[in-house]
Amino acid sequence: MYIQKVKLKYQKWEAEMLPLFGANVISLKHDGFEILRSPENMTVLTESPYLYGTPLLFPPNRTEGGRFCFDGVYYSLELNEPQRNNHIHGKMFDAPFSILKTEMNSVTCVYEDCGERYPFPFRMTIICSLGEDGLTQTIEIENTSDSDMPVLLGLHTTFAEPHIFSVPLGKRWETNENYIPTGRLLEIEEHERLYIRGCSPKRRIISGFFTAAGNTARIGNYFYHTSENFSQWILYNGGGDKGFLCIEPQSGPVNGLNMKDGHLRLESRKYVMFWTRISDR
Repeated sequence: MYIQKVKLKYQKWEAEMLPLFGANVISLKHDGFEILRSPENMTVLTESPYLYGTPLLFPPNRTEGGRFCFDGVYYSLELNEPQRNNHIHGKMFDAPFSILKTEMNSVTCVYEDCGERYPFPFRMTIICSLGEDGLTQTIEIENTSDSDMPVLLGLHTTFAEPHIFSVPLGKRWETNENYIPTGRLLEIEEHERLYIRGCSPKRRIISGFFTAAGNTARIGNYFYHTSENFSQWILYNGGGDKGFLCIEPQSGPVNGLNMKDGHLRLESRKYVMFWTRISDR
């Protein structure tokens, strides 16, 4: 399978992005060092679309029962995690974005949704650019409908396993047997304090939903910065023996579409902007 690839370059930074596959940045190199977990080919990526590069999640993680209520109306999402009766990760991860503009160190692309990938019309514009500060991804979501819509965004950012990492975690969400938060926030456990102070992920089973106590994580010799409207961190490494570490920013908690304050209300014809940056400083 072949899908168009856009290559970006700025000094020691190089990136590859797939506009037609969710605008996923599948490779990011600095001075030849691969920071992200990059797929060998499209077959590998399509078989595990959330575990390479920077998959786009809209809405992120799980929605209980694949249903939520907004302004008195119930909406349904595909039950694509049927064993737990959940919807998971949305449908934007492989959305075919159109390229609006390309330059040597940046690309701008857009996707217009009429309700086929999320039950509200919207326009999503993504700008990926390389500069002295590394890779910056700017995501703008515009409500193109005549009524309000809920917004809950995440990135399943998958890094090549670093020698050390640290993430500014706040509290941990208690979850039920279907990985849905119960609503209770718990204090960080002792082994999770290592994630804040810094530790090696090797041979550790890392998984959990957390509130954010800051917006900069460390991944080896690099840093992952996010805009302040990302209020949560999700951590996952597939059991600790797969050679990757997911450090996922989310704009609200897991199952946030079913929480009163778990999502953003975006008014008609308004827009909201998010950004992330992977840098060496």
